[in-house]
Amino acid sequence: MNSKETNKTPELSIVVLCYRSGKTIIPFLEKMKQEFKEGEMDDYELVLVGNYFPGTDDTTPNVVRELARNNPKIVSVTLEKKGMMGWDTISGLNAASGRAIGFIDGDGQMPSRDIVRLYKVLKSGEFDLVKTFRKTRMDSAYRKFISGCYNLIFHILFPSATFRDVNAKPKLMTMEAYKKMKLSCDGWLIDAEIMLESMRLDLNVAEVPTVFYKNEWRGSFVKIWTIFEFLINLVVYRFKYWFK
Repeated sequence: MNSKETNKTPELSIVVLCYRSGKTIIPFLEKMKQEFKEGEMDDYELVLVGNYFPGTDDTTPNVVRELARNNPKIVSVTLEKKGMMGWDTISGLNAASGRAIGFIDGDGQMPSRDIVRLYKVLKSGEFDLVKTFRKTRMDSAYRKFISGCYNLIFHILFPSATFRDVNAKPKLMTMEAYKKMKLSCDGWLIDAEIMLESMRLDLNVAEVPTVFYKNEWRGSFVKIWTIFEFLINLVVYRFKYWFK
């Protein structure tokens, strides 16, 4: 991981999950930086998570390290992986230093322009955590089915949850809220764990509608067996949650 020597804490840190993105992350970041400029957001840092499994042909670690070398607003996290999405997310959030922090997938399905929209809501001071919900989806019927099953299971097990779309990103929160959370999930359940922690802590949460695009450059990492993984993990967390 690289670090920037600075005494100034940025207003916003955005963690970008870049797993196996390679050079495709570059146009995504360029678009994001342009959207920040148009939204008059300059005081930010980007934490690029390019964690990797050893022995693979993944070029992402080298790509994000090079981007960080050439831009003082970028921090790279390139660790040998010891987990999946949750582990990557937590490693990125722990490297962030902003007064507010958030995270987004780097595959372009979740539009980066939402970060500007969400940050304006968070800056109002009314909310501790803001996120999107996918009002319109352009991905496959398969992905819609898995997502629908997952949200149904979640709301059956946690009927007091008022938010609509557990896994939608970006998610932004105050650093104060993040530091109160007890996150440990190293897999696909990380989004649910964050939302369950927001319930445990009685945080004020806002949701903003968004469009979820089709991924044009790679297949989904989410497989059909993931539904059963979600179910097992959510049941385990249901019991843990009673004692938190």
